[in-house]
Amino acid sequence: MLVSAALLLLPLVPLQDETVQDFKRFYRRTKDPVEKVEIIHSLEGLDTPEVARVLQNLLAAQDKAIAEAALIVVTRLPSPEARAPLLGVVGKGKPVEVLAAIARAAGAGKWHEYREALRPLLEHKDPTVRLWAAVAPGLLDDPATMETLSVMAVEDDEGAVRVAAVDSLAALGRGREARAAPALVSALEDPALEVKTAACLALRRVRTTDAVAPLIRILAEDKGRILEQVLPTLYELTDLQLGDDPAAWVSWWRAAEERGYRIPSAVELRRRREAREATAAIYQTARPEAEFLGIPTPSRNVVFVIDISGSMEEEVVDQKPFRERGFNRFRKLDIVQEELARSIEGLGPEVRFNLFAFATEVHPWRKKLVPANALNRRSATAFVRGLKPLGGASAAAAASAGLQGSAGAREGMTNTYAALLAGLGIKNPDKLETTTQGATEFVKGSGDTLFFLSDGRPSVGELVDPDDILEAVLQLNRFRRVVIHTIAIGEFQKDFMEFLARDTGGIFMDLGR
Repeated sequence: MLVSAALLLLPLVPLQDETVQDFKRFYRRTKDPVEKVEIIHSLEGLDTPEVARVLQNLLAAQDKAIAEAALIVVTRLPSPEARAPLLGVVGKGKPVEVLAAIARAAGAGKWHEYREALRPLLEHKDPTVRLWAAVAPGLLDDPATMETLSVMAVEDDEGAVRVAAVDSLAALGRGREARAAPALVSALEDPALEVKTAACLALRRVRTTDAVAPLIRILAEDKGRILEQVLPTLYELTDLQLGDDPAAWVSWWRAAEERGYRIPSAVELRRRREAREATAAIYQTARPEAEFLGIPTPSRNVVFVIDISGSMEEEVVDQKPFRERGFNRFRKLDIVQEELARSIEGLGPEVRFNLFAFATEVHPWRKKLVPANALNRRSATAFVRGLKPLGGASAAAAASAGLQGSAGAREGMTNTYAALLAGLGIKNPDKLETTTQGATEFVKGSGDTLFFLSDGRPSVGELVDPDDILEAVLQLNRFRRVVIHTIAIGEFQKDFMEFLARDTGGIFMDLGR
């Protein structure tokens, strides 16, 4: 049959994808939030602007899981044409919640066509919008934003936004050192530890002679966890092996500055390092203010989070290593109590600390960090000595048989996610959002270094899957820069704890089975 010539002349307007039509039809009818999330993910991979249109408002959904699912699907939109409808939102500058999500998606999804449209958002009045607008340029390689980012890195009211600006300058600054370095050097003087830390990391990439003197001053005058970052940064800038002795650095710099010091090029550094043995000692941390199970830290704001779930009443399987360390009791909680009591007694006089014990619920020792004076150390030690495994093996056995002890067993499960949130200072997890509020609202008065000890996989809580917990905690810690040291004791899969320490700059220790 011949095709009508008139039909051939019709404009080739693509039909709305049938999957999108089904989404509109069934999403509104669905009441179950879990099913709603699954339906949203069904749109992944579709290369049509209709996906952006139907998900736009869901980016600001009250249900966090729905908003996150919409963000994931939108971020993965495969073509500029499919992403085009969201440019209209950016152009209007509202609604704010959707605008922030689009800025976040544009950076994570490498939407390079959005670079120019996102630039005005760097000066948006809403801090969440500024946060993700500041993240985007480093991911999208947009050097046109560097001047604005330089101002934000030093002057923005939100610490998380300053961190994001510093990170983007680090990504953009290599080969553009003259434009990026002044703000990064200024950020070393920021009162917020997370910004100082970000600046140190950035200056290892954007290398400048102007950073040497401020770093030496910090080494000589500052205390706490920032010292862990200063020495490696000085090493990257100078290749000198002067250790953590401020006087040696000051003496060297006085002479070097007079001679017109120039930092070694990357090529020079590589040649020097290839020509000599690895100098691992340079990376040793500064003199510790606190320690737990052999993991030292110069931090003066330390939090200990300890598992007291039912399984902590069990004895370790391999007792020989503990016997060699002087233990004569081999119950897991006994071992932890002894080590933690030693750590508390050894806290430096300038340290502020807190303790959390957790099973199904989290049990704080204090509401906030307190000084490590004699009275608080004694009180904390008594708290530790008085800890008991909740639930325990007998309750767990009763629970499996449906007996009365099941209530006790429920108390003795492992709520890893809630414990980590408490350790990070997050007091209202139900209201938590992984935005500026989630990143900064609870930083004041919380620690910058966290020791987390557990003997098993998560078994209860808002998040239970270890991968989900890891992703959520890393997102919350993205702009905080809290170091999390993890200690595992017992026989279970420990990859999650190893990854958590690695990805937050901490140390993972396996005490054995």
